[in-house]
Amino acid sequence: MNDREFGAGGQFMDRGRMNQNGVVQPLLTDLYQITMAYAYWKSDKTDDTAVFDLFFRNNPFHGEFTIFAGLEECLKFLDSFHYSQSDIEYLKQTLPEGIENEFFEYLGNLTARDVTLFAIDEGTVAFPRVPIIKIEGPLIIVQLLETTLLTLVNYASLMATNAARYRMVAGKHVKLLEFGLRRAQGPDGGLSASKYSYTGGFDGTSNVLAGKLFNIPVKGTHAHAYITSFSSVGELKTRLIKHKQTGIMEDLLERAIHHRQMLSHVLDVSTEESSEGELAAMVSYAIAFPDGFMALVDTYDVKSRETEQARTETNLINDIKSENSPPKIKPNVNGLKNGQRKNGQVNEHKANGQQNGVSQNGTKDMPKDIDLKDTKSRTTTATATETTTTTATSNGTAYLPKYVEKSFRSGLLNFSAVALALNDLGYHALGIRIDSGDLAYLSCLARETFEKVAERFKVPWFNKLTIVASNDINEDTILSLNEQGHKIDCFGIGTHLVTCQRQPALGCVYKLVEINGQPRIKLSQDVEKVTMPGNKNAYRLYSADGHALIDLLQKVSEPPPAVGQKVLCRHPFQESKRAYVIPSHVESLYKVYWKSGKICQQLPTLEQVREKVQISLKTLRNDHKRTLNPTPYKVAVSDNLYNFIHDLWLQNAPIGELS
Repeated sequence: MNDREFGAGGQFMDRGRMNQNGVVQPLLTDLYQITMAYAYWKSDKTDDTAVFDLFFRNNPFHGEFTIFAGLEECLKFLDSFHYSQSDIEYLKQTLPEGIENEFFEYLGNLTARDVTLFAIDEGTVAFPRVPIIKIEGPLIIVQLLETTLLTLVNYASLMATNAARYRMVAGKHVKLLEFGLRRAQGPDGGLSASKYSYTGGFDGTSNVLAGKLFNIPVKGTHAHAYITSFSSVGELKTRLIKHKQTGIMEDLLERAIHHRQMLSHVLDVSTEESSEGELAAMVSYAIAFPDGFMALVDTYDVKSRETEQARTETNLINDIKSENSPPKIKPNVNGLKNGQRKNGQVNEHKANGQQNGVSQNGTKDMPKDIDLKDTKSRTTTATATETTTTTATSNGTAYLPKYVEKSFRSGLLNFSAVALALNDLGYHALGIRIDSGDLAYLSCLARETFEKVAERFKVPWFNKLTIVASNDINEDTILSLNEQGHKIDCFGIGTHLVTCQRQPALGCVYKLVEINGQPRIKLSQDVEKVTMPGNKNAYRLYSADGHALIDLLQKVSEPPPAVGQKVLCRHPFQESKRAYVIPSHVESLYKVYWKSGKICQQLPTLEQVREKVQISLKTLRNDHKRTLNPTPYKVAVSDNLYNFIHDLWLQNAPIGELS
């Protein structure tokens, strides 16, 4: 086993200055790269030098920007590039017969010492057709690098871009957590997703290994399984917890039950509507993590069971009526009926025409504070008619049927009771997670509940409890929630983030543009696939207000554009599209990152790359970044390069013949 191959503990091994993924090695490539290398070698092209451009043709997710990521991994690959003896033995068995042994000796001596790599800074916004990496060196070696460099850049850049878009729609003050390991494309995809979602602006991950490898904050709560693992408070084997200040052991369950009784009046939720198993699970979890108590509050749909009971009672009443006074009354289609029984009493329906808990003026009739002295005489009210459709309030929040409210309030009741019990003992709970239902409405309901508890029990910190939402969230979901005025503090995002469901591939390509100092062009009937030949430099031109105006490609022999001087910028393929630009600032995009067998720049930390993403995005106008119909960012070529491209095009394009 060579120094690149897997260790017993996993794929990542300590390579001294850098964590090297053992999977990333020269054999992580397409077979045709090695067969081409042999054909080059057989053709005596070992001394040929070449320039390749790595770029993409279109921005992902119907947007107008891309975040470049994966550069550090590319440099690690160059640093470790070497065919081991076991690699050579495998290739001898795998490649077609007849390959000369001298070629395998040649491969065994190959390194990246003669390669030069130019790149834009990792974390920078990039645009179509502008090479994000430029590779110069011996033809055979730079050809062998192609597939591996592409796989290191494609997903990393796509993932960072996706995360950056989520960050923009969520806003600055909402936390974003990556929860996607279980849905990612394998373990390497999961680790890359965690790393590059953090690069793009996420605040943490649930992926513990990613936290260790990349120093990313690791966050998490618990699953529904923990709640359902308890069925009653009798299953609690541990009920005692030390008071944070005094150290005296106290019964947390007893305090929670006491608070739940008082809260049931304040929140207008009967204790009979809440799950004893849920309370037991929350008490257990709070004892385990008294300073980090965050609970999942939507495990049990308590009210729906009551709804089934109501449906049974309704059918029974109708059957009795049918015997005495036909015809039979048609049951309510929603299984709910005026006069529905609840806790042994017949509910009174409201006389003011309210439906679905929404008053005639469209305002939700929220429970009011109850005088504890009057609770015995109070009769719980129900709506006149309950339907399954949602109703919008005057503030735009989508309100659900009453039974959903009650169902969710069961979890809120138990959580609030345990949180208040912890408060008695010197601890502060963190918050709740919602994993189903109408997230906008439920988050508003939770926030209103916390505010009510804070006021009634004189615990101001309750107002600031964190509300985390998960449940198959995507970019459009967040935009919709923003419109509805949600009260969510943190989103946990998995599937849509890590799989990039809106666009699963970026489509970076790696094209030969020069060999032995001679330009090369790839022609196609599809103009989009025509390459821009020759060794080029790239510059970003800025306006006086600090925003990026245009990216300009030039031949390396041309002088860079100067501040304050007029520059003719041309569309690379459309003759009529051209404009003069007078830049207030000119940024040279390329830096030499690898030369003479070593890294030439001090590599930024992951935190610094993450910060670079946000700084770079600020240089774009808002119309380039908006979600709907963003303005395309302009990429141009100099007049000299434009003429060079089209002259070479004419020289290489075949001339047809008509007969």
